[in-house]
Amino acid sequence: MSNNSREKLYTTSKGYGFTPALQRTRKPFQARNLLTLGALLTFVGGVYSYSILAVKQDDFSDIEIPNQTPGVTTKLDDKQ
Repeated sequence: MSNNSREKLYTTSKGYGFTPALQRTRKPFQARNLLTLGALLTFVGGVYSYSILAVKQDDFSDIEIPNQTPGVTTKLDDKQ
């Protein structure tokens, strides 16, 4: 394989896939990237779960709920 054809192998675009050179370059970082992904997913899942549980514990019994929103009519109101 000549030097010119080897250069074309890694510099010409063949689409959106990874070239062998890029795959070899990324290989040492794969485990660390997966650990980072796991840590981020755990953190985001924990924040989401905490938020949902915190909202479920709120007590809105001291707030009066109006029977009807002003300006909004329902089909039952039209029939009466």
